Amino acid sequence: MKEHVDVVIIGGGVIGQSVAYYLSRSGVATTVIEQNRIGRKTTQAAAGMLGVHTENDQQGTYYQFCQASRNMYASLSDELFSLSGIDIQLSTNGMLEIATNEEQKQRLQAKQKAFEGLEWLDGGGIRQRTSALTHAVGGLYMQQDGNVEPLAVCEAFKQASLGMGSQVIENCRVANIDRVRDVFHIQFENGGISADHVVVAAGANSGKWFEATGLKNPMIPTKGECFAIKPSDPSIEQTLFFHNLYLVPKRDGRYIIGATSYHYDSSSYTSTGGIFELMNRLFRLFPSLQQEELHSCWTGVRPGTKDGRPIIGEHPDVSNLYFATGHYRNGILLAPATGKLVSDMVLNRYVPASIERLFTPARFRKGRVRYANTRERTANGGS
Repeated sequence: MKEHVDVVIIGGGVIGQSVAYYLSRSGVATTVIEQNRIGRKTTQAAAGMLGVHTENDQQGTYYQFCQASRNMYASLSDELFSLSGIDIQLSTNGMLEIATNEEQKQRLQAKQKAFEGLEWLDGGGIRQRTSALTHAVGGLYMQQDGNVEPLAVCEAFKQASLGMGSQVIENCRVANIDRVRDVFHIQFENGGISADHVVVAAGANSGKWFEATGLKNPMIPTKGECFAIKPSDPSIEQTLFFHNLYLVPKRDGRYIIGATSYHYDSSSYTSTGGIFELMNRLFRLFPSLQQEELHSCWTGVRPGTKDGRPIIGEHPDVSNLYFATGHYRNGILLAPATGKLVSDMVLNRYVPASIERLFTPARFRKGRVRYANTRERTANGGS
């Protein structure tokens, strides 16, 4: 292990790996430190939707950021395969956001007016595409939205970064971070490493690093449960999104069904009640799927935030300390744009002011933290 690197990234999920990838691509020496195995927490639990329009009801800076990140996947898929040999399984079959009552129909028709390129389908048009669906009053077809395989994306970022000289430390708990003059000293159980920059990308576990550096803890850990079935004759091609359910078809024939949502719940087990609730929602819409094979079920904890926006940017009082967290259920969608954005910030490249304002950690500032001239006690927490 190198004793000193340019950047240490705390957190090895898809966001942390994307940051490492874009920095490594620019020749920056990076080390990713992950408390568990890489990608085995929130990333593993994700369905991989690239739902730009399911996550936005109006135009604006956040929508543009989502759209730009989704669009990066087209070239990124080939790029990562070339560098890592891993197919991220990009699906370009589009998404359907479906209304099952008149109130939902009106909301989706308003959304169609807000965005160009969304096709309205009546109930009959929806059922032509998804014959197993028993009821729909209409929906939006979003041709450019799709999905990827989350673990494949995370592993591809990781392997590509390793090939460019980065390093990864797994099953390693960060005990604290000190700053002496301009150098960070990251300490863990069996050693430590120093760096010029630190990026906190620890998902729902990021809150302690906000508190340790004088900011309010903005994180809302949100447990989400999913299950997968493997139908004998998979006929659904598009990702289907309802107001309290989604179905994501995968290339291997699985349908990913999700998700429950329990705020301030960080438990790691999958509850029978949660899966029962999801199955009830699914079978009311698709009764024929009751006869299909149950493949698997799992749980993840999403990194929600108190204002509903990701936190990406430099600490307002500690130079060269960055956050890249709080993506809630959009970590896969926003991973490419987040990785590039953090890379641009670290390298002092141009970043639009509107993006900086939207995601800045300064919105959780409690007051200016004053440090001694020669030593800054940056963090003492644990990841």
